[in-house]
Amino acid sequence: MSLRVHVAFALFASLIVAFAIAWGFFLVGSPGARRLERFDDQRLQDLQTIANEIQWMVIDSTKEKILKEALPATLDEAAERARGKRIQQRDPETGEPYRYTVKNETTFELCATFSRPRESDWRVFWNHPAGAHCFTINVFDPPPY
Repeated sequence: MSLRVHVAFALFASLIVAFAIAWGFFLVGSPGARRLERFDDQRLQDLQTIANEIQWMVIDSTKEKILKEALPATLDEAAERARGKRIQQRDPETGEPYRYTVKNETTFELCATFSRPRESDWRVFWNHPAGAHCFTINVFDPPPY
């Protein structure tokens, strides 16, 4: 085979490899974007765990619409009282604490700062924009987890 054939083959193979890499980034996203997505997924999972644990600690499961205990006053108190899962109180990327505010005897708010928006057709309650966002949760009408 001539040198021209080898050069043409090398160029063609290089183009195929470059295209495959570019296509992979297009389909999956860059490693940096994927990292941000994983942090957002963890934030959402942490908030869902907090909401679920708080609901279980304050609702009387034998009687509908009756509180057995008051909502925790702080996230630290919620973490101390949790029985099902350990509550993560801090953002996995920044280390900043999640924000928790009691609104009334049955409603609280959980807040975090997200890197990217979430617009899913599944469990739409947990959709959020990029940036700071709060979820208002009533223990008698909890969101799907």
